[in-house]
Amino acid sequence: MANTLDPMDLKHIITLHLDGYSNRKIGTALGISRNTVNTYMGLFKGSDHTFKELLSFDNARLTCYGLISSLHFKIISWFTQHTAPKDTKLNP
Repeated sequence: MANTLDPMDLKHIITLHLDGYSNRKIGTALGISRNTVNTYMGLFKGSDHTFKELLSFDNARLTCYGLISSLHFKIISWFTQHTAPKDTKLNP
């Protein structure tokens, strides 16, 4: 998936956010879309952990924590709902 970020990218987003960068500036600094930053920031804020706690996770834990998996699941769910074939049964 093109917009899946590795754990180091996630840590960069968190670090820049804690340093006061806007989502737009984070996106520019990391060479990713502002919308991608917005999506991950929403996942971070929806977690049960503070930004500093997330930043302290090792890479494996950050990945296993489900932030990446959660985003992937949300995207797949959206596409499944919006691209499902219409019922094409013909009435007899």
